Amino acid sequence: MKTQTDYALRKLALAALGLWLLAIGQPAHATSLDLNFNSEIDSNGNSQGNLVFNGPNGFQVVFTDDGSNGVWGGKANGVHITNLGAGNIKVGTTDLVLGAFNNFVGVNNYHSSGIVAMFNQGVDQVSFFDTDDDSTTKALFAFDQLGNLIGQTSAGSQIPFAISTANTGGVLIYKVEFDTAAGTAGGSNDSTYFTIDNFHVEYTPSTSPVPEPAIMLLFGTGIAGLAGTRLRSRRSRRLG
Repeated sequence: MKTQTDYALRKLALAALGLWLLAIGQPAHATSLDLNFNSEIDSNGNSQGNLVFNGPNGFQVVFTDDGSNGVWGGKANGVHITNLGAGNIKVGTTDLVLGAFNNFVGVNNYHSSGIVAMFNQGVDQVSFFDTDDDSTTKALFAFDQLGNLIGQTSAGSQIPFAISTANTGGVLIYKVEFDTAAGTAGGSNDSTYFTIDNFHVEYTPSTSPVPEPAIMLLFGTGIAGLAGTRLRSRRSRRLG
């Protein structure tokens, strides 16, 4: 025979289950990652190469070069965080920037390769500031999950660059390239420099929300209480 305690514990468990289902059924909220590179290192403690930065909810961005191998700087070895020239309006200051690591030219490092940012999930918007020290123009290119070009900005110099799904027909962005031309056609094949700062990316987390500990505790308490009352009921019937 069910007691009032049985009914109360059942209601408690069902209420907790309902709250849990409601929580995981809610759409994830958009979040963002902002990088000013003044930490001097990435999330793995590196300052040059293919740099990795981790954001909230398992998000990750990897910065590298465009793969070009031209006469103006050779093939870059990824990117680096720096206050060196050339192509850096903030050269010599404590406000660091990100540039391609073209060690072909030694310590001067001309930053002549384009900069690529790759994301481990589709993003909604990417923006940053072009910190080149002259007026040579470049553009921001966006690519989908398969590497197809899906949008680009107008050419400009020493301005904020931004691209979003509003420019891609709603298609999520998995990679961007800051360059004079998409792929290996630009970069160190011309005389343009590439450094950036104040990188900002917006995305919606792809992972499901984790249930709140309080909800899980409530649910567990209800289930445990039901099990306990059932066990006591069976023992009392045997003894009777």
